[in-house]
Amino acid sequence: MTTSSRRYPSRQGQLIPWARTRATLWLGNQGVPPDIGISSAQSVEFDQAVSDVEAAVLAESNARAALRTAGLAKRTAYKKMVKLLGSLMRTIDAYADNTDDPGVWSRASIPEPRTGGERPAPPQPTALSTQLVDNGSVLFAWEVASGGGAMYEVQRQIVPVDSAPGPWTTIAFIGQKRFVDEAVPVGVAAVNYQVRVRISTGASPWSLTSTANFGSAGAQGGPLSKVA
Repeated sequence: MTTSSRRYPSRQGQLIPWARTRATLWLGNQGVPPDIGISSAQSVEFDQAVSDVEAAVLAESNARAALRTAGLAKRTAYKKMVKLLGSLMRTIDAYADNTDDPGVWSRASIPEPRTGGERPAPPQPTALSTQLVDNGSVLFAWEVASGGGAMYEVQRQIVPVDSAPGPWTTIAFIGQKRFVDEAVPVGVAAVNYQVRVRISTGASPWSLTSTANFGSAGAQGGPLSKVA
């Protein structure tokens, strides 16, 4: 027994025109199908089925085109509305400012425009472990999400071998998140570092201390060092 499996295109876009060709052929001349074993009623029924599919495909295509047109019209109308809204709100704001009447915004049922506040204080940096460099310098680095335009204030505290730590002293204002201290004093037991973020409106808290230890022998000193 012969079956229809794989004997016609499986894709819709190919099958419909393929079926239209066969439906026209099977209608035959003057409504009499060719000698292929099907009746005139069957060929007419199949032709109508193909026509129904073609009409549905056309309707779907038209609906999609209408949907695209409607979507474009909606976006255009929305942009116009937002543009007019912005213009009207600027007019209302100007009127409220010129008349010095804050009740204008209440009568318009819109919130007052926000005034620009101060930039919030930057976050506290996270100090990383110090690294000793071969020439006697110390690399001090840190991590922080500080945003653009930030500067970093680096301070150092000297710890002599036989006495208490000295005061904190600012040794650098830089734009990078790392500092190479080439002026580590000769003979110190340790050097402490801390850093904070500086912006135009203020500063962050100081970071926790990061320490470079040199032991009882003391530091060899950096290239720019002096004896402590």
